[in-house]
Amino acid sequence: MGPQSRHGGPPKHLLAIACACAALSPSAAPADTMILRGQTHEDVQIVGYDGGMIEYRTSHGDFDKASIMDIDSLNIDSVDAVLNLNKAEAFLREERPRKAVERYEKALRGAKNFWAPLIRARLIQAADESYLFEKAVRNWLKVAHRDQATAALLMPRFLPDELSPSTRRVLKKLERTIDRSNSQKERALLQMLRFETLRRLNDPAALVLAGPLMKLAVKTEMLMPRAADILVGAGDLLIENGASTQVLKSVEAAIVEAPEESLPTLLLLKSRAVFAGAETADDYLSAALPAMRVVIHFPSHPLAGDGLILAARAHAASDRPDEAKRLLDACMALDHATAKTKTQAAQLLESIGNERQRPSDKPS
Repeated sequence: MGPQSRHGGPPKHLLAIACACAALSPSAAPADTMILRGQTHEDVQIVGYDGGMIEYRTSHGDFDKASIMDIDSLNIDSVDAVLNLNKAEAFLREERPRKAVERYEKALRGAKNFWAPLIRARLIQAADESYLFEKAVRNWLKVAHRDQATAALLMPRFLPDELSPSTRRVLKKLERTIDRSNSQKERALLQMLRFETLRRLNDPAALVLAGPLMKLAVKTEMLMPRAADILVGAGDLLIENGASTQVLKSVEAAIVEAPEESLPTLLLLKSRAVFAGAETADDYLSAALPAMRVVIHFPSHPLAGDGLILAARAHAASDRPDEAKRLLDACMALDHATAKTKTQAAQLLESIGNERQRPSDKPS
């Protein structure tokens, strides 16, 4: 018979071991629920948050991670004092993001450990979705100061289209913070948001920032998808203003350093830059090459159709209308091409057909 305590039960050290084992058992822990990209994950326990990744234990006791960008909803039962967080998440599920922002702010006041940055991330997302630009940026700046990789993911997307007093305050805050920052990566991120805000406002200052921003983004390797999209906006603005050579130099360097998920948008920018600077038929054909890299290496990507259109333009400009037509037919046959992309392909196809029907200027 095993050892007994003097009260007839098991010894205290065995009770302690039993309690510890129960605490480690997934079934003993209160269960959290996460919805990731439409898929519900029940009976999990969130145990950490770092670098934009939620760390959790599955119902089977395994550990896994999920990007904050993939979270549709959370419900936390494993931790006390998160009532406001759960209410905020409920408001998001009800598509009431402004009410969610209020609750996230309350939840943030008492948050400790990893819960504070996780709640702040959700607050930024809800404020952005609510078009509360100033509030989103104010919280985003705190993330950008400590964790640039996460800040690149959470950079506000719903930017103002008019220069309101709050937008002026944000722009001034960004400028002051850039001047004070000792971190090149932080400055690159803040400059990206500043540039993109000015570009959306059609402010001439955006063009002044575009060239230096492209160089800074490449130098600091801040080329994640959201950052790459802004970099492309800077490149297109420069191309429109006759600076395609400058864009080509920066985007070629960016393609070398960028993560794979950013390559399609950067390759298409390179194609547009080469096309803008083309003078001969061979130059135009060169513009088709980076566009076709998107089509060949990323056939299921949403931008594959745009790659086919760019390649078709290049072939048409090099006096190869039959090849251009073949590429446009392929674009319109793509299942995942958007209606807008297919309409552009049809319009270009019609334009090429009309061009071929024009009588030749050459004497017979």
